[in-house]
Amino acid sequence: MSRLSGTGVLTELAVRTDRVRIPVWTVAIVGLTVLVAWSCSTTYPTAVARQARAGLLSSPAATALAGPGYGLDHYTLGAMVANEVAGMTMVAAAVMSVLLVARHLRAEEECGRLELVHTGVVGRYANLTAGLISAALANVFVGLLLVIGLLAVGLPPVGSLTMSAGVLVVGLVFTAFSALASQLTEHARTASGAGIAAIGVAVALRAVGDVRHEHSGSLLTWVSPLGWSQATRAYVDERWWPLLIGLAASMVIAACAYAAVDRRDVGSGLFPPRRGHARAAPSRAAIAALAARGLQAQALVWGLGVFALSLPLGILGQHGKVLPARTTVDEVSAHHLVILAGLAAAYAVAAFTSVSAQESTGTTDEAVAAAGSRTRWFASHVLIIAGAAATITLAAGIGSSLTSAAPIGAALNVVPALFLMVGLGAAVYGLVPRALPLLWSYLGYVLVAALFTHVLPERFGVLSPFHHTPKPPAESLLPPFVLLVSATVLVLAGAAGFRHRDVGRRQLHTRYRHQAQL
Repeated sequence: MSRLSGTGVLTELAVRTDRVRIPVWTVAIVGLTVLVAWSCSTTYPTAVARQARAGLLSSPAATALAGPGYGLDHYTLGAMVANEVAGMTMVAAAVMSVLLVARHLRAEEECGRLELVHTGVVGRYANLTAGLISAALANVFVGLLLVIGLLAVGLPPVGSLTMSAGVLVVGLVFTAFSALASQLTEHARTASGAGIAAIGVAVALRAVGDVRHEHSGSLLTWVSPLGWSQATRAYVDERWWPLLIGLAASMVIAACAYAAVDRRDVGSGLFPPRRGHARAAPSRAAIAALAARGLQAQALVWGLGVFALSLPLGILGQHGKVLPARTTVDEVSAHHLVILAGLAAAYAVAAFTSVSAQESTGTTDEAVAAAGSRTRWFASHVLIIAGAAATITLAAGIGSSLTSAAPIGAALNVVPALFLMVGLGAAVYGLVPRALPLLWSYLGYVLVAALFTHVLPERFGVLSPFHHTPKPPAESLLPPFVLLVSATVLVLAGAAGFRHRDVGRRQLHTRYRHQAQL
């Protein structure tokens, strides 16, 4: 038996397992990118309007947020898409790659399924190779559809191919990094967290490097995978050689992942987990303390990311309008806060997804038994997630106020809509946890409605809770009251569903289905 025996079967199984996730990710990434490109052509239809936009992007805040700003002297629609959209698409592809690989590699080991798989004719490298192949196929799928979508908008073919190749290379780099992170730790949440943190570091390095040396980048820019792909200068003067750096880096990181497989046991990480204290204070054993400890790292990562994003957005809202000319600076700031609150809602959905994933390890059964009441366990997690999401939103408001004239209290205006998103997540998790992936699709709709409220028809966002948030200063308390009451009803429905459904039943059925497929 070779070390790659069974790779084909496991690859087929991985693709079948992701038959819903990959299309959802692809539609979300490609659809959002194409929609933004189309909105750019609608909002800035003339060369004069695009050149005025180029003047705004020459500021350090815009450079940190978007990119190095190639082609600002002759700002075409393609250059606008490459500068202002490509970075967002690359980050989305990187997040997709990290989550897909961590799920197929570390999550399979953590719940014990991989040990069962290795009792058959399966080589030691088979599962790692299958995870890499499935994530690479997802990135190729995104790249191909992205080329088609950009061509449909009317962009030049060479630039569209260059930009899509840059997105593909970034996805491959973080596919390899997630595979390596999955070998270092015993827990899927830690592996995916390390991948997300690496994406944040790459964004920060690219931002700082581009600000230090505009239009050329510094050494920090060339350390970041995003810097390599944006250095292709799509739609300006295309060059392909920076992509070779990303391909070489992905192969080196993947080789390190294969080397790590030989140096650890199945189910364990290359680095042993840190031992906890032999005894703990009674307060740390409380169910609320356990819930907070399990969710604090995720909340911290999301909070820091949203706060960092709020700083340049505040500068853009203060010194340059990104909405139509009739809007005021206060309206631009309120629009940015809605977008940041949407990202806080994304944290809430990610937190409920993480809580649902814990059921596959069996820890939820023990925690519910220790809590003495299902309702108490459920309420503790919902309150902590809601509090963390609200804190992230308030942090975004503070960040915006530091760099603009927006008041800190403006963030309170979007909190009721945010709580409705938390309530929806609680209802889906309590009633039908298998539907949580669909909640990501709804969140994508909410973010699209918030991003393009000035381009899309007004009725498009009617199903988004942020659409019903009153514009400051709010003269009526009725909309926030309705949103809060609706959120409460959803949480109560989720608590009732969780109290009556079988905890862990979905995960057991999934495990048996995997065994039957093998």
